[in-house]
Amino acid sequence: MSLRAVRHAAEYGALMLFFGCVRALPHSAARSVGGALGGLAHRLDARHRKVALANVAAVLPELDEGARRLLVRDCFRHFGGLVFDRLSMTRFDAEEICRRVTLDGWEHLLRAERDGRGVLLLTAHIGSWEMLGDPVSLYRGPSHAIARPADNPHLDRQARRLRERFGVVTVDRRGAGRKAMQALKRGERVWILADQRVHPREGLELPFLGRPATTSTLAARLALRYRTPAVPIFCYPEPHGRFRIEVRPAIRPEGTGREAIAELTARYVEATEAEIRSHPEMWLWMHNRWRQRRWPRTASENAG
Repeated sequence: MSLRAVRHAAEYGALMLFFGCVRALPHSAARSVGGALGGLAHRLDARHRKVALANVAAVLPELDEGARRLLVRDCFRHFGGLVFDRLSMTRFDAEEICRRVTLDGWEHLLRAERDGRGVLLLTAHIGSWEMLGDPVSLYRGPSHAIARPADNPHLDRQARRLRERFGVVTVDRRGAGRKAMQALKRGERVWILADQRVHPREGLELPFLGRPATTSTLAARLALRYRTPAVPIFCYPEPHGRFRIEVRPAIRPEGTGREAIAELTARYVEATEAEIRSHPEMWLWMHNRWRQRRWPRTASENAG
């Protein structure tokens, strides 16, 4: 057995031990325990704390240093609670999961589905986004999530099992466009994370929270080709182990060509920005969304 295989097996064993410990907790306690460990990570993880503080300072200059530090601390706590929530919820069956979710604005999704052209589900790394897939698929049928496979094959299989338990189909990022097109043709739903950083060749440089960032154009290209509506949808934690799914009005494609791609992508970004500014402590500030890459491309250059 190679050294890599040994490392992968050890990582998987550690994950399953951690998984078992979380499942041993009462669900009512999981979020608070995770939040406490997130607070500990905030103290110990200087590298990601530094990235988060720099991002907050650049995007929210109106906050003083004390407020920025509190925001970053709350962000770490939130994501600690999110991890524990996600693992703890696996103990529940479909009925219990749906019982714990409040739907707000659900009519926007139903209205978009009536177009008969599939639906792009537009979300971001905010709130309890990992909780979205199960209830949406349980209520509306299969949905497809584009994801990069984990380097560890054992962890990748476990992640797929968690996603696919109630009908979320994992789509490898390689060849994702073709599989997404097939799903839309069947009238199904495709998840799009609008706040991911991509290689400049795969997107446009657009303002994101006031700073240039390369953003994928896949969603806009799919929407314009198939006249598919994109429905912004987000999930936020509520007390007593519950969640609230908030659905915004659909963004419908207009026009054709490169300029339409740029304009539609910008509208998707704006919908995401509104959520982040409303719930800043629940967004992934530890991710360096604005890291510089070689050969930057502007929206005007791509549109031209």
